[in-house]
Formats: sequence, structure tokens, C-alpha cells
Amino acid sequence: MTNTPLPRSLDPVTNELLPGYLLRLAHRLALPPLDLGHLCGLTTGPIFPARHLVRLDAAQAQEIADICRLHPAEVHALTLAGQAPGYTPLRIDYLGRHQSSVTMANDGWVLTAFSRYCPDCLTDTAQLPGGPVWQGAWRLPHTFLCERHNRLLAWQCPACHAPAFSNGYRSDGRWRPTQLIPAPGQRLNPARCRHRAGSGRASACGQPLDQPTGEHLPRPTPAMTHAHRRLAEAATAGADHEVTSLGQRVSAQSFFNDVRATVSAIRGSWPLACEVFAELGSMDAVTAHVDALRRPHPERTTALGDGRVARTFGHPPADPLPAAALMALTVAILDNPNGHHTLAPLLSALPSTSTAHIRLRQHATHCSPTMTAVLRGVVRLPQKAVGKPALFPQPATHRGRLDPRTIPAVLPEHWTTPLDELDAPRRQLRRDAAIRLVQMATGRSRRSAALYLGIPLGSLHSATVTIRPWQKEPGNAVAYQNALHRVAEIAIADGEGDPRGALGQVTGSP
Repeated sequence: MTNTPLPRSLDPVTNELLPGYLLRLAHRLALPPLDLGHLCGLTTGPIFPARHLVRLDAAQAQEIADICRLHPAEVHALTLAGQAPGYTPLRIDYLGRHQSSVTMANDGWVLTAFSRYCPDCLTDTAQLPGGPVWQGAWRLPHTFLCERHNRLLAWQCPACHAPAFSNGYRSDGRWRPTQLIPAPGQRLNPARCRHRAGSGRASACGQPLDQPTGEHLPRPTPAMTHAHRRLAEAATAGADHEVTSLGQRVSAQSFFNDVRATVSAIRGSWPLACEVFAELGSMDAVTAHVDALRRPHPERTTALGDGRVARTFGHPPADPLPAAALMALTVAILDNPNGHHTLAPLLSALPSTSTAHIRLRQHATHCSPTMTAVLRGVVRLPQKAVGKPALFPQPATHRGRLDPRTIPAVLPEHWTTPLDELDAPRRQLRRDAAIRLVQMATGRSRRSAALYLGIPLGSLHSATVTIRPWQKEPGNAVAYQNALHRVAEIAIADGEGDPRGALGQVTGSP
């Protein structure tokens, strides 16, 4: 590949994101966007990686600049990292762990699985060379309205009712992997719906998105507009910019971590917050969103009644209306110097084994001092390990007394009473305990004990990463060992009453 400049190019528009720029340029050159991606060195195959949304390395930016007749600074400004320097989920070291661009592209707190849009903004820019402009902020999860046109953003195509700027979802309801540009092999005006129903080879919908649809969305409330403005200002400000959260001036990083913690508390304890802030409006939209998330797992992993896929509790809502209502609630709490008094009952209502509770344990120490203090009073936070290491080797203390053939992968209920007394994720603790019981009986390694029980290695890893931080909390490692010994004695007593090992037949040899 040579860096031969294109015969014609375009100047980027302020706040335009890389996918929108490539769409306009490809439309002007009468090329499929994927072909333009090949020329710019963004892909070599049929997939258009979404990681380029987040950031570009210097070599990639220089190559795009050479091909498109741009300055590298203009190219970097087409990424989310360039447009939202204060939005901390876009940082490589977010929440104390290293993030790759691939990881960020699949994180619902970094960007949405598709782009929301304002039909009126698409109309206003329709006469620009190459066609309408897709704004970068529309891809951020906290951007849910257009202040210029005083309306909530759209996200569904008025014709196919699917997310208009997405790679779509399969017939079983699962999202296809996010791409930089949906349906990249098809030539379409930038303002056309690019969703593909059915197989990946299907044609895109092609419905114009910049025309009146007759929709009757509610207008944003003042609380929604205020929340949107607060979040946008924090995201676009410099890294040293400070904002107010719970009555204190804090960094933008701490503020967005407070936002994430508050969202988890609100959704995990819903509808408690609704009773406090009912006047903010659109609470029924949040209720519908939470109800969808609380459906059994098999229902959440298939298409819902309206063809959408419910996201997890860890991600903001896809639909701009519940997103707006939820963020209005969140900012209302964080704007109040006494907001920690509102958060305390919400946090107290979270079961210790809930997803929200577990996430708060992981994220709390990265929040503002006030948020960390209120969380510390309600949620047990991970601290430096004391006593035995969190992943101490499990000794074979019961070899010859405990028959491994009587240990099932799913422990009987009457065995788990000592475990249930511990404040730990219940399901993962029981799985970890079964593995450790085999180690106590045989001296096997964790991996070997899990395979002996028929536990997949993926489930072993899930139990390990969940139980590890819990064991680091003071006293938990010792309490867990004491509980395991009590469970082992129950198992021995049951085994003596059932010499055939009928309580739990497993395959393998001790």
C-alpha cells in the first residue's frame, strides 16, 4: 500500500467523528466505505474495527492524513479521545486497570453499540460536501439530547425500527460485533439507515433519517437539559478541570466515577429513587428499562418484544429517554451537597450478592472522597489483604477422610449453611468451595480440581476473579477457611451415611 493522496478530499467539520467523515468522503468519491478504509490503512479485510473510534496511534493518524490531505492533528480530533478529553472511561488507565482500544470499543460506558442521532442536525448539514454530518458526541453514552433543537436524540430507524447506525443484531437477539461503520461494503448517503436485518449479507435498510417522521417524543425536561449540560462540560473539559460532586470540587475523573456509582445504586435499588425524585418525570421509562434488565438471563439474551436487546446493569440505557431520566436523577443527587443522605438508603437496599454491589466494591475507591466515604459506610470495600494471602494454596487437610467422589460441582443446600453466613457473592463462593473441597480431599491444583468436577475453565476463571477481591478484605480469608472446614465435616458425615457416594457422583479418579 502506498500513501498516494486521494484525488479529492474533504475538510472535517467541527465535532465530526471518524466514521461520519469517512462516510461523507466515501459518498463524495462514490466508493464503499470499506474500500476507503483499505486505502487509509484502517483495515485489511471485511471487518471495519471499531477501536479506531477511541484513538489512533501516530502512524495510523499520519497515514490517514497523507491519504486524505489532512494534518495529523485534524485526524486525532476525529476520535472520541480527541473530542472528550475529560471523559475518563476513554483513558487507558481507567479504574486502575489497563484498557486496550479493543476493550474500550466493547465497553458500554465508553461508547454506545450504535450511534444516536438528531434528524434535525442531519437536515441542517445535508448540503455540505459529501452529505450530512454525524457528530462525535452522539456516540457517547451520556449524550441523549440535542440542545440546539431542544429534543431527545433518536436512535431507531422510522422504517425498520432497529438501531439506525448499528451493525445490527442476529435473529437470536445478540448484537453483531460493533464496526466502525455499519454495512461498510454498501454505498449509501450518510443520512441513510445502515441496519441490516437477518444475515450479514443482507442489504442495509436505506431509509432516510433526515426527514420528518411524525414521532411524538416528549420534550426534554429542565432537569434532563441540566444533566446533559453538566456531563458534556465535564467530558469536554481538560484533564485538570474540576467539577462539583456532593458539595465538593473534584476532578472530572472522580465526578464520572461518582456518576457510575450513582447509576448502579439507582438501578440496583429501583424504585426507591423514584419515590424521592418523582417530580423529575419519565420515571416510567426507567422502570421499563430496569424491568427488562431484571428478566431471567435466557430472556435477556434473546430479542425482546420490540426487537431490542436489553443491556446489562453495568451499561447506561440504549434508549435516550430512560438514559435522560436516569442521568437527570443521577445529577440531581450529585448536585446536592447532602446527596450522600439520599444515596445511603439506596446502597443499603442492595443485596451483597447483587451485580451492583459487586461493581461498587470494584469502583468505589476511584470515586470522590465523599462518595467513597458513603460507600465505605454501606458497602464493604476491598482493602489490603491481612493474614493468609487471598489465593493461598488449599492444603490437603482432609486426605483419607473426605471422599472426593461424594463432592458434587453444585453443593447440596444443607452443606452450604456455613458459606451462607459469609458476606460474599453466593453462587461464585459455592462453586469455589466445591473446588477447594476436592483440593482438601486430594491435594490437586485448582485447575485439576475444577476439571475433576466437570467445571469449565471459563467458570473457574469467573469464580477466581470474583472471590479474589472478596478474600482480600480483612478477616475474610480466615473466615472462609473456617467455613470450608465446617462444610467438609458435613460432607464427611453425609458420606459415612451413604458409602456409595450418592450425594454427588462425579467422573474422574481421586
